Amino acid sequence: MALLAVLAGCSTPDPGPTVEQAGQTLERHITEMMEQTGPEEIVVTDPGGKDVPCGTDGIKRTYAVRTTYNRTDDNLIAEMAGRLGTRWGYEVHDPYKPGVPRTTLKLASSRTSITLETPSDHEAMAAGETDCISRG
Repeated sequence: MALLAVLAGCSTPDPGPTVEQAGQTLERHITEMMEQTGPEEIVVTDPGGKDVPCGTDGIKRTYAVRTTYNRTDDNLIAEMAGRLGTRWGYEVHDPYKPGVPRTTLKLASSRTSITLETPSDHEAMAAGETDCISRG
């Protein structure tokens, strides 16, 4: 009987991180990734930390930064995406398309997605959000 209880406990799926944990992960990943690209300045444009209602009974968190560079780099999105993929395992969800300097990456295990964009030669933006996570 005890073995059955142990086995039943092992088959319970991992609920994943809470919205608070996912929000903290999102902020850490964006901040560390941007710092590693050598920006001149990092400005937080969305400090996150707030529950945003979504779905039937869910909430999500957001976080965003804008960075400026004193260099011109046509490969900045590729560099940022590469860092997210190599360091934490993010996978491309919405690929970069010629003429549209934007891509979105997703990390299912942390319930986070990050959109990278380069609106100008000396500027990059990273905006992220968690999945819609049930309040219960």
